Amino acid sequence: MILETSVVPRDSAEPCADRLVLGEHVLGVADGATKKPWDTGPDGAELAEAVAGHLAATAAGCPAREAVDGATALVRRLLGDAGVGSAVSFCVLHLGRREIWRVGEGRVLLDGLPVPPRPSGERIVAEARALVLRRHLADDVPEATLRADDPGRAAVQELLRALVGLRNRPDPRYGYGALDGQDVPDLFVEVVPVPGGVREVVITTDGYPEPAPTLAEAERLLAQRLARDPLMLDPPETKGKRPAANSFDDRAYLRVAL
Repeated sequence: MILETSVVPRDSAEPCADRLVLGEHVLGVADGATKKPWDTGPDGAELAEAVAGHLAATAAGCPAREAVDGATALVRRLLGDAGVGSAVSFCVLHLGRREIWRVGEGRVLLDGLPVPPRPSGERIVAEARALVLRRHLADDVPEATLRADDPGRAAVQELLRALVGLRNRPDPRYGYGALDGQDVPDLFVEVVPVPGGVREVVITTDGYPEPAPTLAEAERLLAQRLARDPLMLDPPETKGKRPAANSFDDRAYLRVAL
């Protein structure tokens, strides 16, 4: 039974790239990638919409590998080629199989206990951005100025390009999985069994740095973090909260009772 859901764009003036996956057998979230200057074709929002619909139609007996391959083929058709544009990650609960399927950075709580995502090179990009911003703060550049025109984000563009170049490459340290039309290696297709005693599952996109057992608590924690650290430096993220935005990223939340 679905207990709570929410989808909120970081900026009402821009399309939201996060989606809920609400199927008969599969429930979760899809997260379209933030558009990069070099991306071509459909953006992350369009890809997330398509993938969410595809995953919602997952059959009762479908295994994770089959679902990922089907979604990959869909993205390849939308992009017209593999690995040349945006991408989408996802995290879902297959009710019948009692499994979490995750490709990318989705957040998961099983009865309040987190299931951390696998590491990737994104943390290095975030640290590099934070390094640049901290230097400007040390030079007494106002925080508001840095939020309006983020020199840290500008400085890591080549690192972001390098990170995208490792998408779906089986590099155990820096590589990561996402649906971009390329085959997703087994290394990046996480299948997490849900133990029989678990009663509630929370799945969110990474727009919630700290997932929480209820939507109200997740929103409270996010609001506290944004008030304390709108540049998103501690711990670091690859982007911060812009002046007109309500958060640093789009966000989606789903809470399910088993």
